Amino acid sequence: MHKSTLKLLNNFSALIVEDDELARNMLKQGLKDYFGSLYEAKDGLEGFETFKKNRIDIIITDIQLPHLSGFEMIQEIQKLKPKQLFVVITSYGTDQNILKSIQNGAVSFLHKPIIDIQDLQTTLLFALAPKVEQPHTDIGGGITVDFNREIIYKDAEALFLSQLNNKIFWLLCYNLNMLVTYEMIEDYIYDGESVNKSAIQMSVLRIKKQLGINIENVINSGYILKKSTDNL
Repeated sequence: MHKSTLKLLNNFSALIVEDDELARNMLKQGLKDYFGSLYEAKDGLEGFETFKKNRIDIIITDIQLPHLSGFEMIQEIQKLKPKQLFVVITSYGTDQNILKSIQNGAVSFLHKPIIDIQDLQTTLLFALAPKVEQPHTDIGGGITVDFNREIIYKDAEALFLSQLNNKIFWLLCYNLNMLVTYEMIEDYIYDGESVNKSAIQMSVLRIKKQLGINIENVINSGYILKKSTDNL
């Protein structure tokens, strides 16, 4: 594959989740020169924690992992970010695993060992291609968002939130028009620690005031970021 084509990956970030150190290093060596950011994890739990701490466009994961299996990790991540992209790799290439990978949201499935790293590079390019020219999403009040780079624009000017409010805002964006529960916020923002609801409420109020967007409070449950219907 031509290197100029692979440069398209430079706009994205990836996470490799693989418990076999040799396999993980092989994948890392084959991808590190192309992705803008590349993260690694040695088990499903570490993969989940790495996802929560970083912006990850695509996750390459084994199925057989300690602590959390690949499928269990995928399910936990999708509770927070339903449209997260995954590529599943495994030496257990049964029809059942392929079907389960697809059912769990994997965009592709590769057999181990990966002899030619170009197979994985090509798979990742095809998986990420729809995001290359993805237009900004209008959520109302003059606010649009770039999901690829996680940038907020107000009337075409980049706008910045505090670190805490930014994470809450993007969790709401990942689940646009869907309920984000207090438990999801605690899991994603506070590593599962219980937090006084009033602290979360204050953060959401600050986001609403700064951006002027429609965030609906569902009493005792959480919040819904409502996408504008003005242009529909």
